[in-house]
Amino acid sequence: MVQACILIKAKTKSVFDVVKQLEQMEEVKDAFPVFGRFDVVAFIEVESRDRVVELARKINSLEGVIRTETLLEV
Repeated sequence: MVQACILIKAKTKSVFDVVKQLEQMEEVKDAFPVFGRFDVVAFIEVESRDRVVELARKINSLEGVIRTETLLEV
């Protein structure tokens, strides 16, 4: 299994909606709003690094998401 942390910049009024969307994804093990440069943190666990890329793209395309940054476990 591959684990990663995805940092998410969201539109101000969309933060909690983004968290709700993330909670519906099987690979997202935890997601919550934070203060700082990013608005939401999501911890994911997937089968492969390729799947990390796919899931990061999917998260980046969610309504209310401005951009993401992925921190991959080494």
